[in-house]
Amino acid sequence: MDFIIYSHCFLSLVYLCCVTGAAKIIHVYEGGSVSISCPYESQDQNNMKYICRGNQPSSCLQQALITSNNRRNTQFSLTDDKESRKFTVTITSLTQKDSGSYLCGVKRNTGLDVFSAVDLEVRETQDWMFSLLLIWRSEVRGHSLNQTTGLKDD
Repeated sequence: MDFIIYSHCFLSLVYLCCVTGAAKIIHVYEGGSVSISCPYESQDQNNMKYICRGNQPSSCLQQALITSNNRRNTQFSLTDDKESRKFTVTITSLTQKDSGSYLCGVKRNTGLDVFSAVDLEVRETQDWMFSLLLIWRSEVRGHSLNQTTGLKDD
């Protein structure tokens, strides 16, 4: 029994040591999109890249939202710029439910994937601020804007 507990703790520590650097924190508004840039080492250029939700490296690949083998779905897309050694995951149509921790992962043949952490905070859209900005811009420029389209009325 002690051996099993020790073994589990050891595996957890091994996975944790592979998360590089401090988590990036990204703030965005609902309805928008975000592009998360994930750097990797030159030896990982041809390895599979992926992103998962949460902060559990041991189950990240199994719970991947998107991978470099499957580069697009309705909300996520992944592009890999091998020259600059970074892959970018774009998330569209953001809601507050998308807030949370994410791990960018790079598959390694050694069995120890490498991760970088991102914390995403999706804030409620400030519609009143956008309306105020449109009113202010129209006042400053001396134009009136159509309330429905936001376009200049002649």
